[in-house]
This record gives sequence, structure tokens and C-alpha cells, in this order.
Amino acid sequence: MIRSLCVAGCLQVLAMSPAIGQQRPTWKVVGDTTGSPRGCSAAAGIEAISAWFSAFNNVDSVGLARATPPGGEHFGVFSTGRFVPTEPFVRIESLPELVRYARSRAGHHERMSLTGVRFYRWRNRVLGFMPYFERSADDLGVMPLNGIGKAGYLCNKGILILNLAPRPAYDPGL
Repeated sequence: MIRSLCVAGCLQVLAMSPAIGQQRPTWKVVGDTTGSPRGCSAAAGIEAISAWFSAFNNVDSVGLARATPPGGEHFGVFSTGRFVPTEPFVRIESLPELVRYARSRAGHHERMSLTGVRFYRWRNRVLGFMPYFERSADDLGVMPLNGIGKAGYLCNKGILILNLAPRPAYDPGL
């Protein structure tokens, strides 16, 4: 218990350090980042998470390419559940599909703003994490909707898996 609190506290300090990236995250960082393989860091994961959400919001295809592993077997998957009944379930398995989806959502003024990330240890070369975020768009209603996800950052490659869904009312967030 004390160890995980220290990891979370130490990680929060690390996340606020300007040395890890160009901008400080404006979102809360907690959880367990122990067990990193040689050459891998949670700081790089934090940068990739920030970069992915920023690139998606800005429909930046180059940014999305940099924030996700190179094509082929390493791309992984992006999915999102239904935030409103009229929204379709989305599952994407390639960068071109992801860029097309981001462009289509930009037409609805889509915004996903991270509020926090909980990390769940390294497993081999993947750091598991759960993003907490607010999602808004013209076709989702007038109020931002709370979201949650299950995701993984592949060491020095980018966001491998990002599955998003509405956050249940019983989950207060971070």
C-alpha cells in the first residue's frame, strides 16, 4: 500500500516536471508503474498519452502516427462504445481508419479532454492504463460526457490499445 502510494506520488511529481516533455499534463496521474523493462519509462508513456489525445482533437494525422506504434502487427486497436443511443460502436485496427474517424468526428466538433490516468503496471513491454476523460461533440448533447477506458502503451512505440466507453455513474473518477 505504501509502495503504491509512493509510486503514485512520485509519478505525479515526475509528470509535472518540464524535463519529460514540452508541456506539463493538465490531468491527474496515479497508479503503479513498477516493473518497467530496460529502456522503458512511464514518462514516455505519459507523453504518448498526451500526444494521442491532442492529435485526435486536432485531427493531426502526423501526430496520431507518432503517438501510435508503426503499422502492421503493432498498430493494435482503437474502439469506442456508445455514449448516446444513436452513436454506433466503433472498432478501428489501422492508422488510416483512425485518421478517417478523427476527421469525421471533427465535423461534429469532437473534443476528448483527459482528466486523469491510472496506471496498472508493466506487463512485458506494455504499460497498462485507464484514461479518464470528458467527451463532447455536437451530436452527443449539450453537456460533456464522462468517459473511461482500458488501454496500453507499448514501450517506446506509442498507444497500442485504446478502448473507450461511457464512465458508469458509480465510478467517481480520480
